[in-house]
Amino acid sequence: MYAAMKPRDGRSALRALAVALLMSTGAGVASAQNQPTVSMAINQSPWLNSFVAMVDQYEEETGNVVELDVSPFGGLLEKIRNSVRAAEGTYDIVNVNSLWLSEIYSGGFLAPLGDVEADYKLPEGVLSYGDTTNWDTSAATFSADAALMGVPVNGNVQVLYYNTDIYEQLGLQPPKTWDDLFANAQKIQEGGEYYGFVPRAARDSIVYNFTPYLFSHDAAFFRITGPKQAEVTLNSPEGLQALETYVKIATEAGPPGPGNIAQGELIQLMATGKGAQAIAVIAAWGQLEDPNASRVVGKINAALLPAGPGGLVASSAGHWVAGIPKNVAPEKQKAALAFLDWFAQKERQVDYVRAGGVPVRGDITGADLGDNTAFRFIDAYSQNAQHAVMGLPFAAAAEASDAMSLSFNRAVIGELTPVQALNQATADLAGVLERAGFTVSRLPDL
Repeated sequence: MYAAMKPRDGRSALRALAVALLMSTGAGVASAQNQPTVSMAINQSPWLNSFVAMVDQYEEETGNVVELDVSPFGGLLEKIRNSVRAAEGTYDIVNVNSLWLSEIYSGGFLAPLGDVEADYKLPEGVLSYGDTTNWDTSAATFSADAALMGVPVNGNVQVLYYNTDIYEQLGLQPPKTWDDLFANAQKIQEGGEYYGFVPRAARDSIVYNFTPYLFSHDAAFFRITGPKQAEVTLNSPEGLQALETYVKIATEAGPPGPGNIAQGELIQLMATGKGAQAIAVIAAWGQLEDPNASRVVGKINAALLPAGPGGLVASSAGHWVAGIPKNVAPEKQKAALAFLDWFAQKERQVDYVRAGGVPVRGDITGADLGDNTAFRFIDAYSQNAQHAVMGLPFAAAAEASDAMSLSFNRAVIGELTPVQALNQATADLAGVLERAGFTVSRLPDL
């Protein structure tokens, strides 16, 4: 039922796995039987097999069929664009990465779920990841009070990873604040055996990695002030404090060359045991627990990200939301929503975690999953997911991230002061917003 992936016998094995999982009865929209076949454009990813297992389980329980068309990450967006712009869509469900949500929502390509089924709402307990399931057309941004546009299908937020062996050796506790994190990192670094903290400060990822620091300091890249109106607030005093904290932790208690460390290098340093702490996406958990790729299996735990000076916590959202295009038949739209609603129910999300997926609910705990230590990440994931934010909630988010990343990276490697970096990044962000059609105001330079 799915393309560009595995032969049929691979899917049969996954079907066997799904049947062995906890079976549960349907609820709400998804309880309907005899739905037409629906097709879904989805990405090749570490969590794909767990999603396939859930599709198999859905088919076993309902008799309905979901066909998956699997593409590499780099090719999926183009498939989605082509399908939603056509007179008649190829896909009944499109899986949209958080970076693309603003573009797809703002284009008016998706059917609001309340139009597919009157007054439909996400099941209680499903996370909105910073209100990114809802879109305000007039303000051109996400809003909890706006139309519901999609159902999350995989959660991917940042968590704090720490090596429990190293913590125990030094008598450390998981940090509550950024100052606590830095103090732990310094104490670890003093021994000379481990890196106290591993940043992710390479240009391709620094904006995403910096976002929790910024928002936890009660700051933001910009704020929507009206329809197509924005104020760039990045270079506020709070923003400066956030960047100074980021640069200090990245440069004073970690590996040399922090400006060159991207996600792959971060995970490698943690997996080899050289890195003691890091902030990374929850999707890295599987690699750190893989005995074929990691020397620290069973020695890593996850925690809530540190809070800023006022007690605020933020985690960068990096999730996937499934939407239903407007350009498919109404009966296909209803069948698509039936599957997505079924998938979002708590019992199915527990099954999803057991199959290796990352849940999209904030109410799944270790108790729901039993005493298997492989699921010890779940509480930290749920806590961080409830604090997820979208740092750049507009259609040109990718361009804005690229524009700011150079200045932030130069601050880490010492070519710019934090003040200089913030002023330049603010100017670059304002330019992107203006080109995107916003009327822009900005704070004066620091």
